[in-house]
Amino acid sequence: MEFFIIIFKNLLGFDGIIIILALVNFFYFLPKLKKSTNELEHSLQPTIYIPIEQIITLIKQSNKSELDLHLLRKLKEKETKCYYHFASITNIFPLMGILGTIISLLRLTSFSNDMIMFNFTTALTSTFWGLVCAILFKSIDSTIYPKIALNEDSFNLLLSRIDQYTSKGDNYETKDIL
Repeated sequence: MEFFIIIFKNLLGFDGIIIILALVNFFYFLPKLKKSTNELEHSLQPTIYIPIEQIITLIKQSNKSELDLHLLRKLKEKETKCYYHFASITNIFPLMGILGTIISLLRLTSFSNDMIMFNFTTALTSTFWGLVCAILFKSIDSTIYPKIALNEDSFNLLLSRIDQYTSKGDNYETKDIL
């Protein structure tokens, strides 16, 4: 029981910063990442399995709402940006835990048993919260990243198919399509 009291007691200090960062990552960046990933996947899925001639026809039509490569590129950039923010914060957690540990140990000015015990437990709780958040968000990352990688592959496949089709000497210019 004393273990939990020490952990939650230190939330008002440096550990609170780690928890706030975790909440921002979970409630702000994760939903944005999921939304942009789903939008891109929804836009890319129909294009991967249709014949390239239909894709070129969709691009050439005046109604570009069905397939707009500029929109797909913007969605891909948005997904990438959200993922990098999410992954960066996830990678910061262990560093924040170590920083909290060092800050707590540097405050050790007296070598009395009470001072050593207080600073040492504060130092360890920072490490604890940093590692817990890192483990939690790395596991979330492992469920999201495959979808992001699939979107990347689908986007590159679409561009590759268009490039191959247009480089065959047909009347379409790649610059007109992209």
